[in-house]
Amino acid sequence: MLHSNGISVPGYGTGRELPYAGASGALEQDLDEDVEFWGLLYLDPLLELRLLTGESTAGTELAPGARPPGEALAAAAPALTADDRLRGLLEAAGIAEDFPAAVAAVLTTDDCRRFLRAPAEGTGTAEPARAFVAEAVRRRTGRPGPAPAFDGTARDAAVARIAALLPGPDGTAAEPGTHRGPVTRRIKRLTGRLALGLASAQAVRRRSALTDAAHPAAGDVLLYLARGGPVREAIAEAVLAAEPPVVLLAHSLGGIAALDLLVLRPLPPVALLVTVGSQAPFLYELGALPSLEPGSPLPAHVPPWLNVYDRRDLLSYLGAGVFPGRVRDIALDSRQPFPLSHSAYWGNPGLYRVLAEELP
Repeated sequence: MLHSNGISVPGYGTGRELPYAGASGALEQDLDEDVEFWGLLYLDPLLELRLLTGESTAGTELAPGARPPGEALAAAAPALTADDRLRGLLEAAGIAEDFPAAVAAVLTTDDCRRFLRAPAEGTGTAEPARAFVAEAVRRRTGRPGPAPAFDGTARDAAVARIAALLPGPDGTAAEPGTHRGPVTRRIKRLTGRLALGLASAQAVRRRSALTDAAHPAAGDVLLYLARGGPVREAIAEAVLAAEPPVVLLAHSLGGIAALDLLVLRPLPPVALLVTVGSQAPFLYELGALPSLEPGSPLPAHVPPWLNVYDRRDLLSYLGAGVFPGRVRDIALDSRQPFPLSHSAYWGNPGLYRVLAEELP
């Protein structure tokens, strides 16, 4: 039961999500389509190439002695990482290590070969660039370890650089402004309409992988709710060992534990609590926050609280409504689909600008 009618859930009960500050309706729709589009590419990096090849009006049979339109692109792609600027962008996007193997894997697929042999009119170098990057992200997220922090802006900068470095399908240099032609825009609209069905089918086929990706966060929260005392004590020890003023910066479950600690125990050294992608407000609404009954206000000794969320992160919630006057919610946009949006905060320069303004 949501004791405050879902006020902690962004857009709950309104039939639409909260808009991003400063985004017009058209811009917001375009951004949403772009995020949906990338969500599908992360599931199937070859999707765009496959759809565009299917729309090609060019014949697949070449004249004797003719070279395939994409031959020069395929030859140039393996050497992309020789470019210093691109290497820096790939590092910023968190995919530098996986990128060379991703390029090789995409180039050897039948879908990519067909695209390079008969690309649809209006396509260029951005389509294979997106396939390379999506495959690198897929490989990186498939490895064990902490979830990577992928920011959509850094990703798009890498795609733009790759597209600029590659020769066009006709063997000439790519022209500025051709990275999002009419065919690609049509494909984006098409994939937006197909997103639910395709993602559902992919989810069924990849249930084990998706379970492995999703269960750690939920499992950690459940474990904390059952046995959270040692976690809170570890945070308290770190606070008391630090030189004041102290800022508690906590992500996801860490925000739950940090808030619980500050409610249960006054800690004067803490000058500011910053939660990022946290479920603490939602647990309070559910009546599942260990330290505080629903309807009870935050104790006066709890310090100022800054709550950073991303409406694309389905594990982030709003605090200002459930704790009026005690929490300030700040929206960020990673331009990444869920679940990548849950860890993308740390790759988003906007978070560090917020922190720079708020840290004492």
